[in-house]
Amino acid sequence: MKGTTGLLLTAVACALLSGCASTSESSAPAAYPTLKVLSDTPYVWDDSISEALNVARMAQPAGVGNGMRDFADGKLATTGRIGGGTRAVDAGLGLLSQGLFGVVSMEALNAGVNRQLDWKPAIVQFVPPKDVQADNTNSVSLQKLQKVVSERVKTSIESKFGKIDWAGVYSLKKDDISNVTLVMRNQDVCKNAMNFISTSKKHVGYVELNYKDHYINGEDKVEKHCVIALKSKIAGTVAHSGDLIVVSEIVSGHFFTEAIAANHPDYVIIPDFFSVNASDSAKEIGIYSDYAYVSKAGKRLMFQN
Repeated sequence: MKGTTGLLLTAVACALLSGCASTSESSAPAAYPTLKVLSDTPYVWDDSISEALNVARMAQPAGVGNGMRDFADGKLATTGRIGGGTRAVDAGLGLLSQGLFGVVSMEALNAGVNRQLDWKPAIVQFVPPKDVQADNTNSVSLQKLQKVVSERVKTSIESKFGKIDWAGVYSLKKDDISNVTLVMRNQDVCKNAMNFISTSKKHVGYVELNYKDHYINGEDKVEKHCVIALKSKIAGTVAHSGDLIVVSEIVSGHFFTEAIAANHPDYVIIPDFFSVNASDSAKEIGIYSDYAYVSKAGKRLMFQN
């Protein structure tokens, strides 16, 4: 791994990133959503394709990994997101580079892109059903799944940035945006993270909201914080083992993406390009890497066979 990036924006793409944070979600039903297995067909590993492409294919029911294939040269791997084979790094757009990742205004990009290919970095984990089974039922407990997902994210980030002041792990009431939200209170880290996707590079560095207004399990407390938000889905099951394929797309907080890819023990799939809302305006910006790849315990797995 090279460079330093990270993962940490604010949790709600509009409400927290684009200036409409005054809107409360307190009227939303305060119930944990039900998680369903999205594919009925167990995934059978295909030895004729790369390990990276196997990971992408098993994640596709969750909306991650679309557009991926094996290349003769894995360093040319792309989702096809920009279109016409033109990569952002080759477009002469005056991109701002921060190590492995860079940021560019979406206004400078091809307007004819395929939004279906705009998936974000995601963690892919194989989880035994018993580890996330709800008590006295055969359903999946979101609270148990949150613990499985969040603990390894925390450890991966702290491996790079040291001890983090975590406020907790929460469930957003508006669960179509995210359902695993890690809240941190480190102001220096928050400012760097929000500036990463800021158009002005002068973001105040935090949000200040009442947790109970936005989270199912939120306390009646207001404090300066920022978040890492993931949307966890169960894409399917693994043939033979029966493990659940848990795909956690990082929907906000891409300042620490490289730290997760470098330190997470499970698979992390990284597209060559994806878009997010700016942290200080309603503009949309793009984030690019050298090429698409999958990481596991810091080792890069190429889309090449």
